[in-house]
Amino acid sequence: MTRTWLSVVTVAVAVIATACGGSTGTTTNPADQTGTLTVWLMNGSAPQSVIDSVNADFNAKYPKVTVKVEIQQWGDIGTKLDTAFGGSNPPDVIELGNTLVAKYAAADALENISGKKSSFDNSNTWLQSLTDSCTVNSKLYCVPYYAGSRAIIYRKDFFTAANVQVPTSMDDLLTVGQKLMTAHSSDPNFSALYFPGKYWYAALPFVWDFGGNIATQSGDKWQGSLNADGSQQGLVKLQNLVNALSRADKTGDEAKQDAAFAQGHIAMIIANGWEVGVITDPKAGNPALKDKLGAFPIPSHNSGQTAPVFLGGSDLAVAARSKHIDLANAWIGMLTGQKHMTDMATVGGVIPNTTSLLGLGTGLNQVFFGAAKNSRFVPNSKNWASVENANVLPDMLVKIFTKQQTIPEATGSASSRITSILNGGG
Repeated sequence: MTRTWLSVVTVAVAVIATACGGSTGTTTNPADQTGTLTVWLMNGSAPQSVIDSVNADFNAKYPKVTVKVEIQQWGDIGTKLDTAFGGSNPPDVIELGNTLVAKYAAADALENISGKKSSFDNSNTWLQSLTDSCTVNSKLYCVPYYAGSRAIIYRKDFFTAANVQVPTSMDDLLTVGQKLMTAHSSDPNFSALYFPGKYWYAALPFVWDFGGNIATQSGDKWQGSLNADGSQQGLVKLQNLVNALSRADKTGDEAKQDAAFAQGHIAMIIANGWEVGVITDPKAGNPALKDKLGAFPIPSHNSGQTAPVFLGGSDLAVAARSKHIDLANAWIGMLTGQKHMTDMATVGGVIPNTTSLLGLGTGLNQVFFGAAKNSRFVPNSKNWASVENANVLPDMLVKIFTKQQTIPEATGSASSRITSILNGGG
């Protein structure tokens, strides 16, 4: 999940130089340990104030250790990680997007921390989807860091004018949307639910809600399952909604949906919580909408329930070749502990790594924090990134929405491709 705060290039917690390169974490007295701990965090992952506070706490316990926090960019992180893990001196602590963990765990690039799980705060209440992303072949390779979930952002004034209420089921969503389309029938650009054709993150809740899945695993083999009955039922429901309520580009993605929403021709979008800020941005959006926005969870096809959502986010791992494994785990423990996870939620506005802190969401964030309680993850395979790179899911959705293929045809083809890729084929 990409968010923007003032980037931190390097934070030096201490300036104690050591001629021999520092200890390897075997010294029992924290005050006597020395060395330099290198931490890679992604641009926008945490506010400056949170990182400063973590480093101050770490410095108080380890006064002779220097911490270098180096900010990385999402655009080239894959290449940089490949290079770093292939060398003999990788960074000690690495923030990984949660879909990247399996690749590097399978390559033995990350420390197995299964035996240390209980040493981390709230490990029994970590968000399940983030925990799943850290778990490969029943072994734990990282600590959940923060999450991002999706819900429906809507125009409260449009709902009031059309005399409709927040829907409580998928059928209700269609009914509400149809009334909104009727109320705005004079606007040829109006979408009650704006849904770009390639938006696979927003399509997954419909698949999951009917009991479907992207793929299933048996032993070390994967089988694509988008062609299963539950998956197809969910996609039929989504197709009906898109056909009736959306005038978004059926071959486009969601990259510009916030800008489109700000123009005033859309009643609802499926979005991340941080997108509220983009919609109301004084330069790129429309600040006049600030008090006109509401949010509600994606409703289930079962009335009164919510659909599972994809939980994006990041995890924190220790490089297997780190020369300071104990120090690296200690630093991660501080950032992901109760004190600083609270700061991440209240100052940073991101979803913390534990269900015990989801009550900290305020305003519209409450909805997105709550949505994280019912979340799922993509197949946790080292080859999942190849599925994304091959655009299997976006291409399938475009073929469905543009009626190039029927749902059985499109899902059958996608499932075959996913099976091949996840099992190491092309």
